[in-house]
Amino acid sequence: MSDTIQLTRKDFVSDQAVRWCPGCGDYAILAQMQKVMPELGIPRENIVFISGIGCSSRFPYYMDTFGIHSIHGRAPTLATGLKLANPDLTVFVITGDGDGLSIGGNHLIHAMRRNIDL
Repeated sequence: MSDTIQLTRKDFVSDQAVRWCPGCGDYAILAQMQKVMPELGIPRENIVFISGIGCSSRFPYYMDTFGIHSIHGRAPTLATGLKLANPDLTVFVITGDGDGLSIGGNHLIHAMRRNIDL
């Protein structure tokens, strides 16, 4: 007998109202992530979404997994530390242009240099 629970898209939809502007591309990204997550076969308790600030920062609230809302530009740094502390976690970094490429650009470069599985 298998202990595996078959997850569906609804298992990754939180009870939070989505608060993005009408027509925002973040809706499509959220919908696709919620659609594909069950196919990965990863238990929800092993998934963490980490965001910085800006429009995309609300993403962890909309996924029914663990999530961390970090400070501006530091999501890659926090994700690196989390993955090093617990390599069994599947860690996703959600960031926007200002958060990831402006103030957080140096942290993004170092996360890539370290080649951590994020």
